[in-house]
Amino acid sequence: MSRRLAPIGLVATLAAALSGCGSFGAIGLGPMERSAKSVESDTLPPVATAPVTSTALPPPPMDPNAQMPPQTAAGTLPGTEPLPGTAAPAPPPVSTASGAEIGRTDLLGGWTLQSGGESCQLFMTLTSWTGGYRASTRGCQSPTLKSISAWSLSGSQVVLAGANGVSVASLSASGKTHFNGQINGGQAVSFYR
Repeated sequence: MSRRLAPIGLVATLAAALSGCGSFGAIGLGPMERSAKSVESDTLPPVATAPVTSTALPPPPMDPNAQMPPQTAAGTLPGTEPLPGTAAPAPPPVSTASGAEIGRTDLLGGWTLQSGGESCQLFMTLTSWTGGYRASTRGCQSPTLKSISAWSLSGSQVVLAGANGVSVASLSASGKTHFNGQINGGQAVSFYR
């Protein structure tokens, strides 16, 4: 008798397990189909909506430290017409006295910074910062060089600024990889790679 109970117990266990899986029709054990009429009653009626309208977005704010090339009387760059709702194109790179063009991306990365017999590292990124873009120094002993935290490009001149955005030094390009100038106190400064 215990042999007969074991298969019946197994069947009861399987039936209980399958009942938790949804309808038997979902697993192919019986014809449990819904009628088309009950499906229609489950759908929602259409809802009237307001018409969709669109307007042009204003141009993004301009970088206060960006150099803008001269514009024509119509307010566009010579030979170009901006599309409605678009910002003016980025200014072209500036040429140095040696003829090399310098753009902001040319200044990114690490440089050797020298002033008053001291040599340390200068790093420049395009992260917006007070005074232009983010700059940092490493290994500098001079408090003036340690204070550099921003940079900006004005023509072919690079301005290094302190934490409050005040200019610390101005340097002119003598090539794409060498800049010479003065710290605001008059001491010579350069950076190169």
